[in-house]
This record gives sequence, C-alpha cells and structure tokens, in this order.
Amino acid sequence: MANITVSPDDICEIEAINNPEEISEGEFSVLTISSTSFRLLTLFHFNNNAATKKYFEKNSCLDAEAEDNGAFLDIFQEFCNICCGAMNRELNQTYFFLGMSTPYILLRQCADFVSALDPGYVNYYRITINHSLVLHATLCLCDYSDVDFTVDTSEVEDNTGELEFF
Repeated sequence: MANITVSPDDICEIEAINNPEEISEGEFSVLTISSTSFRLLTLFHFNNNAATKKYFEKNSCLDAEAEDNGAFLDIFQEFCNICCGAMNRELNQTYFFLGMSTPYILLRQCADFVSALDPGYVNYYRITINHSLVLHATLCLCDYSDVDFTVDTSEVEDNTGELEFF
C-alpha cells in the first residue's frame, strides 16, 4: 500500500486488490496511452454522488455550481487526465512516439468489454482519500497485439497527368 499526501490536509492510500468484484462504482473514466507496441488503458472508477463531487470540486480551480453535473465530470476528467499525463511523461523516458487520449466517461456495465481488447496484463487498485472517499482504478496493458487495420500496397498508381506551371 502506498500513502501519498495530496495536499497538507489529504491522505491518499493506494492498495492493489485481487478481486475485481470489489469495484462497484457506477461510472468510470477511460484514458489510453498508445505506442507502436502497446496500449495502456487506465480506468478510474467513481460514484457520481455528493461526497465525490464535494471532494473534487473543492480541490479544483474550476468553478462548479452545486448541481452542475457537467462541471463535476469536467473536473473529474481533468483529475484523471493529470494522473494519466504523469504516467505518459514517465513512459516517454523509455518509449517514444506515445499518444494519449482525451478522457471519456462510460457506465459500469461497459467495463466487462475491456477483455475484448485481450490485455496481457490487468491489475486493480483501491484508492482511499482521507480514509472515507473510495475510488478504484484498473490498469490494462495490451501488448504486441495485431494491428487492427491492413493496407493494400499492391495497387499500381494511376498516372493522371502532370501539372504544368507557366
């Protein structure tokens, strides 16, 4: 278990878990870091409830109305983006030409379809902030899988003429 101080008043505990059935949050944010040889998916699971909204809104520099769900989702996705950006910077020290996706939100039921990507590595984490707010994260590494498109290079190029400049 890792303890991380988020701010002087916050304690964040991160613990690997073995049972993905423990993950019960209703939604998750998906971010992808891709290279030519792997794709790393990071899923941040959360409940869209008052406690989660209050924590992320109070720790954001963005203005959010108490009942504005869109603002909360923007704030939460920015948090996820910052976490993923930190991973991307660390990976960039070893792997070149990395691309990072924009975060997007999916419902819990969609998590079951991550296995269709055939990840070579999956790990689950419980994230506890201030001993009360619980989130989960899933890391999936899809490594050296087939490229999901093909290019036919056998076609002969038609010569349609030359462009002349006068």
